[in-house]
Amino acid sequence: MDAASTELAIGVDVGATKIAAALVARDGELVDSDQLLTRPERGSAAVLDDVARLVGPWLDRGGGAIRGIGVGTPGQVNSAAGTVHNAVNLGWDEVPLVAELQDRLMEEAPVWVQKDANASALGELVFGAARGYDDFVYVGVGSGLGGGVVAGGRLLTGADWNAAELGHLSLDPAGRLCPCGNRGCAETVVSGPGLVALARRYAVEGRYRSALGPELSDDLTAEQIVEHAAAGDELALAALAEVGKWLGIVLAACVAILNPALFVVGGGLGLAAFDFLVPHARAELARRTLAGSHQDLEIVPSQVASSAVGAASLVWYFDRERGAENN
Repeated sequence: MDAASTELAIGVDVGATKIAAALVARDGELVDSDQLLTRPERGSAAVLDDVARLVGPWLDRGGGAIRGIGVGTPGQVNSAAGTVHNAVNLGWDEVPLVAELQDRLMEEAPVWVQKDANASALGELVFGAARGYDDFVYVGVGSGLGGGVVAGGRLLTGADWNAAELGHLSLDPAGRLCPCGNRGCAETVVSGPGLVALARRYAVEGRYRSALGPELSDDLTAEQIVEHAAAGDELALAALAEVGKWLGIVLAACVAILNPALFVVGGGLGLAAFDFLVPHARAELARRTLAGSHQDLEIVPSQVASSAVGAASLVWYFDRERGAENN
């Protein structure tokens, strides 16, 4: 593909572990990609230096073909102001991300920033499983539980840019302490760490037979639990069933309030354990909502392979929104 003659967008996903960047064509084709370790302990300035280092060569090479840069990040993101607040995993209190990134770029380019789960939702809308849908919810199950809501074809961000914080819906106020300070938040169970903690609890209780062993290794991972479940391990299957049940409660709340036509499940654990989680989630959802709200509801896996591709979709989405305002 000739990058100089094709409309392109740059996407950057700033995670606690890595910064993933992608150069993406309007049809979703991945033209180029790169990544660096985040090392957030260095501070926001060093991280943004690395973001500029990743995207700068593409801006130089792409010239006028680059329509903009989309950035997905944890935290409370005010997209209108271009700021990121309380990104705990990055150690950021308040960062004027858009202004600081533009200051670091040699070539001028519009920059948009959104919460990472919102960027993933727009990625599904523009490029992935939600193409053709105006009302859907993206659910990302990984190291935490994130969500993004599109209603009437538009992203919902809320009054304080905190919409769709699905992971911090407390389902058990007497449950495990969550890093946010509350107890029993959904992501204390519906997440990789939540699954591991649940498996450890079941092992201590001795409720299920398991090849994982009664004490479980110190370095047990969610991926290993999914692998054992695929081999029929009783404890692993029970732990995933409980995670699926909690996921179903979260989905039921979304259905009752939003009446979506589709749920898209992504994230590392969400995709790896999709076939184990969704049947239990669907059963719990059916127990808790009106039949008319869930009978035709689809629950499908994400089709956007890279979080950076989802971030790139911010460019096309805000391009469309700006065009709509001008008409």
